[in-house]
Amino acid sequence: MIIPRVVLFYGLAGLIPFLAMPVGTMVAPDFRWQFNEALLWWSAIILSFLGGARWGAAVQTPAPSPRLIGLTMLPSIAAWLVLLLLPANMRAAQFIAFAAMLAGHLAWDLRSAGLPGWYGQLRVMLTAGAVVALAWQAALQG
Repeated sequence: MIIPRVVLFYGLAGLIPFLAMPVGTMVAPDFRWQFNEALLWWSAIILSFLGGARWGAAVQTPAPSPRLIGLTMLPSIAAWLVLLLLPANMRAAQFIAFAAMLAGHLAWDLRSAGLPGWYGQLRVMLTAGAVVALAWQAALQG
């Protein structure tokens, strides 16, 4: 199936903050702290967005599964805990944790029924871009 243009456009636009932060760090390394924070918070927002998308899909059924509804909350909670519990001197670990969570969410999406046929293709593309950006920023931490 073909990804709807509007979805593809906004999905790719969502990669701009991911990729801009490592580029910014390379161009202006004195502002690395700000780029790190921006990328971490953007990653948390996207994980919350993905959980919300799955929540929205789950509640389309007449009797949503309590287990599934609970699982849709995990990306937001996990992202919040990474930001809350890992200190600033563990930035590379934070970036890797977010990359792992995005990859885990992708695996969940690829195994799930009831999503549009093009959704997996979109998620692979967007997750790959986000994971590359997070790994790149982690490598820039030295």
